[in-house]
Amino acid sequence: MVKIALGVTALLFALVLLAACNGDGDTKTARPTPSGPVTVTVWHSMPNPAGGSLQLIADQFNESQSVYVIELIFQGGYTDSLNKLINTASAVNKPAVIQLSDASTQIMIDSGIITPIQAFIDDEGYDLSDFESKALAYYTIDGTFYAMPFNLSGPILYYDRHAFESAGLDPDQPPRTLEEVREASRILVDSGASQYGISLQTSAWFFEQLLAKSGALYANNGNGRDGRATEAVFDSEEGIAIIRWWDEMVADGLAYNAASDAIDAMLKLATGEAAMAIGSTAALRISISLLRVAAADPLQYDTAAMPGPDGEGGGIALGGAAFWVINERSEDEQLGAWEFLKFAASPERQAQWHSDTGYFPTRLSAYDLPAAAQARAEFPQFTTAIDQLRAAPDNRATQGVLLAPLNAVRDRLVKAFELVLAGDADPASELQAAADEATEIIQEYNRTVQ
Repeated sequence: MVKIALGVTALLFALVLLAACNGDGDTKTARPTPSGPVTVTVWHSMPNPAGGSLQLIADQFNESQSVYVIELIFQGGYTDSLNKLINTASAVNKPAVIQLSDASTQIMIDSGIITPIQAFIDDEGYDLSDFESKALAYYTIDGTFYAMPFNLSGPILYYDRHAFESAGLDPDQPPRTLEEVREASRILVDSGASQYGISLQTSAWFFEQLLAKSGALYANNGNGRDGRATEAVFDSEEGIAIIRWWDEMVADGLAYNAASDAIDAMLKLATGEAAMAIGSTAALRISISLLRVAAADPLQYDTAAMPGPDGEGGGIALGGAAFWVINERSEDEQLGAWEFLKFAASPERQAQWHSDTGYFPTRLSAYDLPAAAQARAEFPQFTTAIDQLRAAPDNRATQGVLLAPLNAVRDRLVKAFELVLAGDADPASELQAAADEATEIIQEYNRTVQ
């Protein structure tokens, strides 16, 4: 039996104990309007400049009515925010709304401290037909829609068009598969166009995405969507092929190993040491802004769909985060939370959010509004993530894994990559060991909720 870190076990156990087309739908159930200003506290994890864009939405909401006042409080990363929520015993000190990544979906459902968004939708007859269908699918489990998606992201390939041209590669035909990445990297390095072909961040999320692109599952029971996951199955042939490709790229000097440092990975692209990097769409707007500040050509760095293994039924899984309503706050605060979430999800706000940050909108009609249309016209790179998401089939591999202790499992997976890349482990053996330990972590958690 693998010993799970006491901090992880305590975190999971504490959380379990806590459980003792336009969005203007017709009102079905009338609720009394609060008589005075109600402060609605929202914990978020958006550092600037995205944090400033979120603050603008909050300010616009506050100015649009006089019943509720949104108070945004930055809590650091998603994991920091989740841990603080878990460790806050008093309901008085908890927020009415918390923004958490997709990784927290199952653990928040298990917690029992949330009011599912479905409850507000049913009361109001709120129309979801204009929402991105994959976002609805991700946060809908057993027919209940739990959280309001807000900042949607996906992994994409960033690449240097100038380096491609220098190496004799067609910048309009970026690599689509892992083997094509390897071949392009070899040409880039051999030609001297760049020191490395690609900069790779050791990211468990990227591994999950590559697995989804191969059409393979991360956990059993349909990635936890046909029933609670009880076993990690990422040590499949598809998973082994991914970690082996990664190891060989680094060992052969074709890829720069940025370890877990996302900034370092992208900097190698910016300095010209690498001609490609895999990153989140969340980095798109700030990357373009920095290039402009440096008086560089923002069109030098293009984007393409994340290369992956050729797999039947494969595609990316939705990333990003959503807002959850905490049921331990007063009814007035929860209603205020709902009003704010509807406002933030409006097409106008989502179009501006997309333009400001690079996250893609939750609303389909937002794409046609001026802010979003202008961003895509000025920077064609914005269309990549949208096209990639729409091209992905809707199946268990692409819907995303539901796993309460996902962060702990990700940590073990990253450790496997680190051992392999250091030359201390065989890729297949280490991935199997990681899956075995992940299964024990999953089963240990499941015992706490049974």
